[in-house]
Amino acid sequence: MERHARYALVGVVSIGVLIAAIVFVVWLGRVQFNQQYDQYRILFEGPVNGMSEGGDVLFNGIKVGEIERVALDDQAPSKVVVDIEVDASTPVRSDSQASTELQGISGIRAIQISPGSEGQPLLKRISDRERPIIPSEPNALSSLLQGGGEVLTNVNEAVTRVNRVLADETIADLHAAIAAMRATSESLAANRAMFDDAASALAKLDAAAGDVQQVSASIREMVQGDGRQAIADISRAAREIELAASDARATLASLGDQSDALGAETLPTIDSTMRSIEETAESLDGLIDDIRRDPQGTLGKSGGRELEIPQ
Repeated sequence: MERHARYALVGVVSIGVLIAAIVFVVWLGRVQFNQQYDQYRILFEGPVNGMSEGGDVLFNGIKVGEIERVALDDQAPSKVVVDIEVDASTPVRSDSQASTELQGISGIRAIQISPGSEGQPLLKRISDRERPIIPSEPNALSSLLQGGGEVLTNVNEAVTRVNRVLADETIADLHAAIAAMRATSESLAANRAMFDDAASALAKLDAAAGDVQQVSASIREMVQGDGRQAIADISRAAREIELAASDARATLASLGDQSDALGAETLPTIDSTMRSIEETAESLDGLIDDIRRDPQGTLGKSGGRELEIPQ
């Protein structure tokens, strides 16, 4: 009896597990059948390496669906057509964009859909297509990886140019140029005193030139202004002396008739005075002639002879 009881218990447990499994499958199927999906189409430019059917579709990083089909565009083979289905509650808007995203290190790519702007309408409500088209945008990492060959070529060319610049001959020329610049700097530093003296001498020459200009202007003013007045005054004095000499000669002539009345000492004094007056007149005449011939040279002379006119 005990043996038959054990067999009956095992059979009951097995039947219970089977019934539970059937109920779970039915419940799971009912949940999936009740869930609604929206279908969209995405057109990608260029290759989509690692993308396949059954791949994940993400919205803001959350899985909301999967990839149904991946194929080439019949009208433009450079484009890739990707059909997806996402949960009907996913707010795909008119300005949402799709891009590829690498998952892990396996190389499998998923589709990432951006949320778009909150004020924009839902794409499925404004599109008359059976599958509304979500515009795509290139992924930065994908673009970098796709352009890796060109980048490596440019890097290789840049390295070649750097090696050419850093050749032994170029480095030797650079060392020579630096040495020449250092020698020039040391020479300039050593001759700085000479340059300072030269600058001081030039400053003195400038000052001397200014003094010469001032002296020239003074002489010009003297010759053109006061010099002319001096010549006129000298000429007038000479004429007055000549008149005085003429009057003196007339007086002497009249005195000659009265020579007996004059003393022996008076006549020599008068005669000496007359000779001085005549010499003064002659000197003034010569000075006037010199001034007329060379006014600047005559008026600029120093240490000239002074003439004393008798009173």
